[in-house]
Amino acid sequence: MMKFTSTMMLEQEEYVLLFKRIWNNYGIVGVFAVIVLVFSLCSDVFLTPENLISVARQVSVLGLISMGVLFCIVSGNVDLSVGSFLGFSGAAIASLSLRYGLWPALLIAFPGSVAIGCVQGYLSTRGRGLSIMVTLSTMSILYGCTLLITQGRPITNLPQGHRFLGAGWLGPIPWPVIVFSSVALVSYFLLSKTTPGLYLYATGGNLEATRLAGINVIFYQILAFMISAFLSALGGLVLIARMNSALPNAGRGEEMNAVGAVLIGGASLRGGVGTLRGTIIGVFILGFISNGLNLLGVSPFYQFIVKGCIILFAILMDQWGRK
Repeated sequence: MMKFTSTMMLEQEEYVLLFKRIWNNYGIVGVFAVIVLVFSLCSDVFLTPENLISVARQVSVLGLISMGVLFCIVSGNVDLSVGSFLGFSGAAIASLSLRYGLWPALLIAFPGSVAIGCVQGYLSTRGRGLSIMVTLSTMSILYGCTLLITQGRPITNLPQGHRFLGAGWLGPIPWPVIVFSSVALVSYFLLSKTTPGLYLYATGGNLEATRLAGINVIFYQILAFMISAFLSALGGLVLIARMNSALPNAGRGEEMNAVGAVLIGGASLRGGVGTLRGTIIGVFILGFISNGLNLLGVSPFYQFIVKGCIILFAILMDQWGRK
């Protein structure tokens, strides 16, 4: 009897391990497929090319900042300032454009954003777990700077060059989608095909062992924050181009969507785990949920509840799947 019971327990453990492997490899794809299937059955408009392009255009900004968050999470940190960074960089570019023109504004804003990311990275590497507090503080600082730049009012009448990036098309594809796709390809190459990408994963996976191997872990952690800051600035540029204005509250709350997309995509807050493919799927899951609920006439208030439940589910599955 005891032998039979032990055999049953071993079989159950094998099934659990098998399910964990399947979930870690294909779970997010399955969730994505179910969401697409449900909304396509509920709405005839959902799977039309026009709607799919619209969703891709809408999630392009979220996709940019989510990729920045992925770099930080893979390295063992988290950047919670990307939402405020998005609004700040957009307001700074808009304000500088009105004074000096578009190209001088970009030449000032992007190096400035990378410098801020460098400072964030340096402060976050002064001790374990500091990135949350540092980026939370930066989030508040950047939001205050955005309010100072905008004086609490939208910045409008931007130069024509802005509108091209936000409203222009290359054939049937909007420029925001092209920018998002291009950055995704570069990010995939950096994370999967280069030595810095390998070191980022190693740093997040085992910081001490990577350091003892002679790798400058602090440099690569700071590099991740600089990349995140650059992508937040790029997202801010695309956002103001789409809206043809810079709003004082732009980007507020987007940090949770970005972190949520990365976690839904299979990344772990422990570091060292996460893929670009999973992050992009996570971005589109959140985008399809918002779009699908809008098509069904569901109140926007419920969208926050649904997204929160999905993010919580992803975190719980991550904890369970890695035990």
